[in-house]
Amino acid sequence: MLRTLNVQRLSRPRIRFLNTVQGAQLSSSTSSPKPRSRRRVEIPTDRVDLVAPPDPESNLRPIIYASRPSWHQSSNSPYSADEFPSESDTKLQTKELEWRMRRERVDMMNHRFWAANNIQFQAQLARRLSFLPPPSDPSTERDIQRREDCLARFYADWQKSNHTKQMKWVLEWWTEVWAGIRAQAGIHLLRLSKR
Repeated sequence: MLRTLNVQRLSRPRIRFLNTVQGAQLSSSTSSPKPRSRRRVEIPTDRVDLVAPPDPESNLRPIIYASRPSWHQSSNSPYSADEFPSESDTKLQTKELEWRMRRERVDMMNHRFWAANNIQFQAQLARRLSFLPPPSDPSTERDIQRREDCLARFYADWQKSNHTKQMKWVLEWWTEVWAGIRAQAGIHLLRLSKR
């Protein structure tokens, strides 16, 4: 019974956010507001995936994956279950390691694509805006309209010129995601066969 509960607990994704503020209090009185109290939250990082703040270049929130999965020690043996693993345990551990490495690789590929894409976008946007005449101080309706027209043309041109590259990336990314889902399904089938 205990072993079944542990397997079910591991099969659920567990993600915690890094920037957690707990114990914040709001005051409705007219006196000075109480300062927010921050409690340090101890998060066991060896078994819990964490979500970090957005990356400034890719605008993605990276996941900091748990350092290792938790292997269960057999209650019938004084030795560690990892010390003398059975063939099915070894196969399961290998599949889980492959799956974890795949997730990290796909996330890194996604981060690199969007970081490069966003850097290129910002550079081309700055270049396009540099062709505009300097706005008057304060900005007139004509200055504002000129900037909006420039931005509208830039966004349309950007979509046209990058459509093929982005569609190719989306296809590649979804191929990797579905391969990861298949790998995870295989792991769950191996866990079920161990019961």
